[in-house]
Amino acid sequence: MRLSHFVAIGLLAASCGPRRATELEVFPEHFLLQPGEQVHYTVLERSGNGNPRSVDPAFAVEDPEIVRLIKPAGMFEAVRAGRTEMVVRTPAAERRIPVEVAGPARPPMMAVPYRSVPRIAAKEFLFVGHANLDGFDHTAVAKSGIDRLVQEAKKNRWPVVYWVSQQYPNWYTDDRHPDYAIISEGQEHAILVDAERVTFAGGSFMFCLLRNVQMTLHGMAKDAGARRVNFVFPAQAIWVEDRWGPGDKRPYPAPMLLLTTLFARRPDDARAYDEVVVPFLDRVIGQFPVAGYPPDPPAPPLSDLLKDWKIVVRFGDRFERVYRRGDSNRSLLVEFQGV
Repeated sequence: MRLSHFVAIGLLAASCGPRRATELEVFPEHFLLQPGEQVHYTVLERSGNGNPRSVDPAFAVEDPEIVRLIKPAGMFEAVRAGRTEMVVRTPAAERRIPVEVAGPARPPMMAVPYRSVPRIAAKEFLFVGHANLDGFDHTAVAKSGIDRLVQEAKKNRWPVVYWVSQQYPNWYTDDRHPDYAIISEGQEHAILVDAERVTFAGGSFMFCLLRNVQMTLHGMAKDAGARRVNFVFPAQAIWVEDRWGPGDKRPYPAPMLLLTTLFARRPDDARAYDEVVVPFLDRVIGQFPVAGYPPDPPAPPLSDLLKDWKIVVRFGDRFERVYRRGDSNRSLLVEFQGV
């Protein structure tokens, strides 16, 4: 028998062999809940070559007295202690996942819409956004850094602001008693922040956290009449998508990276400044609002407001660069800590 016949038989056997079954992946992989806890599950389907794709499954739960489905898109609430199963179905597959409810009650975060808060004022604020398992940081990579910052802020009596989501409510910090809990799905807001210094934590560094920076800075420059602004970015408490780093870029559901990791991938401070900080600031100033959201941003564009401002970047006390030269009486100091 010729070699071509063996090849043909091999191909026929492969085509007739068992196909890989469609698999459903559910994120976050968080199935031990506390009474009152809410979580929004996202489902990805893998089939054929194994590449994931988003799907809109049907959800059900065997015992709604233990865990109840509160929104058809996959938002659940733990009701009382016990064990049950969550059922996830698509036209191609079904998955049953054991869910347990135990421990002390953990009611949802009580928050108010950002449009109901016209102004907040303090010498210094800590802003925490998107610290939730059921958003993109499904492994809570920034949790320990955020928890340390919140403890420090409360010790120093700096007001703490949580920017929370109703769509993704599973807030993961140990502390659930901020000074302000404000509903904002993309960290957009129209609040006048009257402060000298604001520390930003959470994520996502190049989108939602960046949008909060834009909105905060716009109000401070235009409405508060600020002349000197200090923004701080603690890299151990900020998460970022892998696509902003060099090398292999793994899409979601790959775990998020800490901003410290993004800096550590650069050989020195100068490269980190050029490849991480400059794109961030270019996006802050030149793409207002980032990704075109919200559709009704305040006027004028941030680039017009800051055209005469001096902008300086520091990495702790070891590195400094002038991002933009301008009037020294109008200055923005951008500090990256823990890099």
